[in-house]
Amino acid sequence: MRRVLVGLVAVVVLVTASLSLIQRVAAQPPGGGPGGTGRPPGGPPGWDTPVDSFATERDSLMKVVLADLGDRASQPAESVFKNLKVVKGRTAEQVLRMMNYGFGHSLGVRCQHCHVLGHWSEEDKNTKQIARDMMAMTGRINNELLPAIKNIKSEHAGVNCGTCHHGIARPGFGPMQAMQQPPPPGAPPPGAKH
Repeated sequence: MRRVLVGLVAVVVLVTASLSLIQRVAAQPPGGGPGGTGRPPGGPPGWDTPVDSFATERDSLMKVVLADLGDRASQPAESVFKNLKVVKGRTAEQVLRMMNYGFGHSLGVRCQHCHVLGHWSEEDKNTKQIARDMMAMTGRINNELLPAIKNIKSEHAGVNCGTCHHGIARPGFGPMQAMQQPPPPGAPPPGAKH
């Protein structure tokens, strides 16, 4: 009976680990994830993050859109782009650069992560609304929560996309992720009597 239970636990651990791997692979953007790893400029030592392999593609698309905009690139973004809901008060060029270097680099994704190429204003991808909601979250953290922390050592404490994502679209770390990790091989299942 004990061998059967140990075998069953081993199968459950193997299946759980396989499903976790499948979820991580499925979470990568189309065309695979960023290649290689490396520490971003200013990142903490020993904290490797994926290299942004989509930077060249995003730079190229940004240049095309800027060329199409011409003189309108220096106009307020809300007068140039449709469905702009959060990043108002900046020029169209500033918004494009923020999406490229801020969002795209911090998440290690292509423009297609949030947009349909050539149909930039469309609202058919939920990742666009997620980005808006994440910006509201970081704004609340920076403007309300961090200032309320007494004795914080940084004069200008703040978070941004890269604080959590580190070049990964779905970072998958933190307390909720840690609770979902399978037990180490050979460990008894939760609640089992020793």
